[in-house]
Amino acid sequence: MAIKPKHLIVNLLLAAKSPVSSQILVGVCELFGITTNNARVTLARLTAEKMLQTSGRGFYQLGDSAVRLAEEMSHWRNIEDRVCPWQGDWIGVYIGALGRTDRTGLRRRLRVLQLAGFEALEQDLWIRPNNLDGGVEALRQRLYRLGLESKARIMSLGGFSVDEQQQAVLLWNVDALVTRYKEETQEMLHWMEGANQLETEEAARQSFLMGDRVLRHVAYDPLLPKQMIDVDLRVKYVETMSRYDRVGNSFFDEIYRNLGVVG
Repeated sequence: MAIKPKHLIVNLLLAAKSPVSSQILVGVCELFGITTNNARVTLARLTAEKMLQTSGRGFYQLGDSAVRLAEEMSHWRNIEDRVCPWQGDWIGVYIGALGRTDRTGLRRRLRVLQLAGFEALEQDLWIRPNNLDGGVEALRQRLYRLGLESKARIMSLGGFSVDEQQQAVLLWNVDALVTRYKEETQEMLHWMEGANQLETEEAARQSFLMGDRVLRHVAYDPLLPKQMIDVDLRVKYVETMSRYDRVGNSFFDEIYRNLGVVG
């Protein structure tokens, strides 16, 4: 599976706790078949786009344009801390007053709503269960921080009829989520059982490919309440990803040591 250098570099820096040297970034890119020239061109382009910024001679860290994403992704191990009991009510986001001509802005808007677990009840009305800690106000601030336009109307919704409530509940493909929890949990467990039989570079490559996919799924998980989904499966899924991440990082740590560069 081909990995784009931009995606790989940004994800490496998302996982890093300190600036990373260009030598390490280029070296890891080479593990994925990305040439040195391609990696260095990508570093320059990402810096120009303010996705990265330099930190000392030859070291990089996330830039201003990626900080919000980094903040959102950094709490994935503790996502259950966001969840509180659900009373059957909803949070709605009305986007009818927002423009549709800016395709880039439209994609960003939809990405933000999906990242926060919303689905479209109608064309301009997106909803999610009101089961996140802090309620409407906390979610409003999170949506704005992620880039949702300030003209969007964010509100509490309730009083649905039985049919309307059922229609709302069915917006999420719960069966697909449950299948993902089960299958990817088993996939990670199986990989960890045999990881030590792999060469370091191959283990690092495989761990990134699977971990990147699972982490994206965790980040976009709608965190549905127990009335809608088996929460225990989700908890096991995230706990397994946390263990998998530690194992995968151990191989990358060995690669960093072999590169002989201290970050």
